[in-house]
Amino acid sequence: MATWDSASLLAKFKLLAARPSTDAAITDAQIYLLLGEGQFYWAKQMAIHCPEQNMTSGTMSTSDSGATYTFPSSVTPLRYIIYTSATGDFMRPGSYDDPSADFVDEGSKIRMTRGATRTFSSGPFARYVAPTGDLDGSTAPTLLPTDARLLCVYHAVAEYMRQGGYGDPEPFERKEFTLAWGDPRSPGDLGIIGALKCQSPFHGMAAFAHPGLSTFQYIGQSSYQAL
Repeated sequence: MATWDSASLLAKFKLLAARPSTDAAITDAQIYLLLGEGQFYWAKQMAIHCPEQNMTSGTMSTSDSGATYTFPSSVTPLRYIIYTSATGDFMRPGSYDDPSADFVDEGSKIRMTRGATRTFSSGPFARYVAPTGDLDGSTAPTLLPTDARLLCVYHAVAEYMRQGGYGDPEPFERKEFTLAWGDPRSPGDLGIIGALKCQSPFHGMAAFAHPGLSTFQYIGQSSYQAL
């Protein structure tokens, strides 16, 4: 058993829920379902607040000559950005009737606007947060960073208490959200989510990306120029 793998999360669940190693009331498979539910919940929250942690990438595919393109493995991503290729330009989403937009969202695929078809030599290329799957003894959790998986455990224990009527879920929910968002009794504690947002002070620079302006020189209080 390695820290933060499936077996580790199972053991932490049993410790917090005060369940024996061999339990007639709930099976390991049922616990893994609750842990998987917790992982999916927190994957969605992190996709909103700090998607960089769980971004993956891949080339999209078409089955209709370029009218639509499907995400790798046909996933419906929790968040995404699409480029014409791995080294290409940003593709702009918009409404179907917008002549300046490149595509519209259709869940697990995108559609070119205004009934157009479009082919790419090596694209489109997507950077996206994939939804998480179920857990079991041989399927490891995928949520990153690994220590954030403790949130899944508290989420699962709270749901177990709620569904089975085995106890009060509130202490576990309180601990879950304190870990995630910070303890209001401790000034400066931002929790896991806040810490990840502060991990790099330069995340916002992505909004200033522009071809040929990758290097900047500070020239004033709020001005930069390309070197």
